[in-house]
Parts: sequence; C-alpha cells; structure tokens
Amino acid sequence: MRALLFLLCATATQAATFCPYKLPGNDKSERWVNLTVVQYVELSDTEAHLIFGGGNLGSGHDVKIPLKSRDDGQKLLRDLVETSRRCDPA
Repeated sequence: MRALLFLLCATATQAATFCPYKLPGNDKSERWVNLTVVQYVELSDTEAHLIFGGGNLGSGHDVKIPLKSRDDGQKLLRDLVETSRRCDPA
C-alpha cells in the first residue's frame, strides 16, 4: 500500500490553471475561453461547439464557432490541442 501511495504521489503533475484561447471572430471585442475548463468539442461541417463549465462556473456554458468546412474544424481542433500543450507545465 505504501509503495502505491508513493508512486501516485511521485507521478502527480499539476495541470495548468489558466489556458486562454482566443476565439475566432470579426467583432471589435475579443473573446477568449479557458481551455482547462473545456469538457468536450463537437465538430460538424458547419460549426465547432465547445462545451465547458463545472466548479464555480456551473455547467452548460458553450460557444459555437462557425466553420466553412470540416477541414476548417480539424484545423481549429489542432490549434486547440497545440494551445493546450503550450499551457501544460510538464
């Protein structure tokens, strides 16, 4: 039991507490989402749907990003992954 506890403590890593991602858009104001609270992403041919929340935010928050094609959605997803990797302290 002690060995298991040691292994769990020795391999623990800290997640980034804030990982901002600028949402695409043509508005004068900029919108950012914290990627550490994104629960899942849905991609279709016409939009990306980011669902996030939990904790003090509550649940059920989302943002929809219009897409021109499924390829644009895959590019957006790659960008989200790259941004979250840059925020990871490990």
